[in-house]
Amino acid sequence: MCKSQQYTIIDAAGGVVKNEKNEILMIFRRQKWDFPKGKVEAGESWEDAAIREVTEETGVHGLQLGVALPMTEHTYTLNDTPILKHTHWYRMTAPIQTLQPQTEEDIEQAVWVPQEKVGQLLEENSFPTLIKLWQDYSETNE
Repeated sequence: MCKSQQYTIIDAAGGVVKNEKNEILMIFRRQKWDFPKGKVEAGESWEDAAIREVTEETGVHGLQLGVALPMTEHTYTLNDTPILKHTHWYRMTAPIQTLQPQTEEDIEQAVWVPQEKVGQLLEENSFPTLIKLWQDYSETNE
């Protein structure tokens, strides 16, 4: 018998950011490779939240928002509370610059990764939803 769980729903937004050298902005947090994202604040648009969160988590400036990517969903448990996170993703561009990981959010690294190596990092150590997001991004790469 399946017992249904009550999830706390979190809305988030983030970006897959590319620079002029076709490098992709990635973060390493809690032993996983990820793209920068975070919670949407009350009254904030998805787009504004995505730009704010990418900036906060990586220190990147000069972001240009592109088209929306497919939304992802994943579940996890935090302090014994089951969480369902909906993340709205956007293509973004930014100039090459030095990055500053947001260590208070457990982000150990914020790095520019050559586009041809992103899939390998995700396959080796990330989440299935991000692997699918990267496949969708790559198939429609502008």
